[in-house]
Amino acid sequence: MVTKSNMVHHNHSRRPDDDRVEIRTVRDESESVTHMILRGLSVIKNVPIGELEPLYEQVETEALDSLLTHAEGTESTVSVEFTTDDHTVVVTHRDCVCIRTDDRLAPM
Repeated sequence: MVTKSNMVHHNHSRRPDDDRVEIRTVRDESESVTHMILRGLSVIKNVPIGELEPLYEQVETEALDSLLTHAEGTESTVSVEFTTDDHTVVVTHRDCVCIRTDDRLAPM
């Protein structure tokens, strides 16, 4: 299912035999990486952004922004993965974020 909201895309997926939910979202050109992540978390948790815990308590948001900006400027490939509550967040140099529930993830 793809939802469009102000030119911003969310892609939700769920396997029939699995409780995991995965959401992918792409950053709007005027949106910060932090807001893009919060927007994705609010969709997957089904709560308003204002009800989420501050993201800076889970990841160094300024360092994340800096790393992704540097990767874009040098045309480098980078992805950052971190966990928050019961979700894994993966952010890529292409201004994409993937958020999935961790309930049934296999250990790495």
